[in-house]
Amino acid sequence: MRPFEFAEPTTLSEAAALLAERAGEARLLAGGQSLLPMMSAKLVSPGLLVSLGRIPELRQITWENGGGVRIGAMVTQRTLERSPELRQRCPVLAYAASRIASPHVRNLGTLGGNLAHNLAGSDPPAVLIALDARVVITSQRGERVLPIEQLFTGFMETALEPDEILSEIQVPTPALAAQVYVKHCVRDVDPALVGIAIVAMDADGGSAWSKVRIGVSGVGHIPMRLRRSETALSGGTLDERRIKEAARIAMEEVDPMTDAHGSAEYRRKMTGVMLGRAVKRAIAREAR
Repeated sequence: MRPFEFAEPTTLSEAAALLAERAGEARLLAGGQSLLPMMSAKLVSPGLLVSLGRIPELRQITWENGGGVRIGAMVTQRTLERSPELRQRCPVLAYAASRIASPHVRNLGTLGGNLAHNLAGSDPPAVLIALDARVVITSQRGERVLPIEQLFTGFMETALEPDEILSEIQVPTPALAAQVYVKHCVRDVDPALVGIAIVAMDADGGSAWSKVRIGVSGVGHIPMRLRRSETALSGGTLDERRIKEAARIAMEEVDPMTDAHGSAEYRRKMTGVMLGRAVKRAIAREAR
């Protein structure tokens, strides 16, 4: 690991100024659970680390009157997992946070850092896609807001520019919604080979859905929304035939990858299997 400078700004504007001044050689440090191993492996060698740990506004969870929640980028995964209000009003996000690696990682790892690195098999992206979340991106040029789907652009790549900070995640929390996240992995502490989240609105007391959003991660290089599968599950009775058809469509929608943990064909097959399980758990109103 090469020597580097270290800065601890106390405001978001100070952090943005440092990034603008040293664009291209500065990297943001959140919880360090992704960046520090990358530095140790010499995958990245920043000349300046800008810590976000002393910026209070980035550690806040704020609930809005309309039911949505604004989550600062430095909120830890452990905080999300244990938040009583989040577990009551948006249980699928709290549950997904609890599936990230181990308690040691979750105590330090942050939601913003998790998203900004776009590591394959990360748990929150699928859930945030299903929840129709948005991310707030800050720089000296101002703020911009992106739908969460548009943040992820390629393997370990995002839409963030070198001088930009992912500062906040905005999550609508619809009432009376079925919410579920299912994860298939080698070990509990491992990233998802297939992670599927479903958020659905009832049309008829649970036997049909008027609206559904499905997010998937771990299968390909970027998390994605399964729009055709959503259409297959919207309207009409959710019987076994429709669930199997949606699973078949999901296998066609994904663009799976092969790595040391599983082949593309295996991931494709498990996408169908896990979607079927997720739908049945959502119908039963199980959170996981």
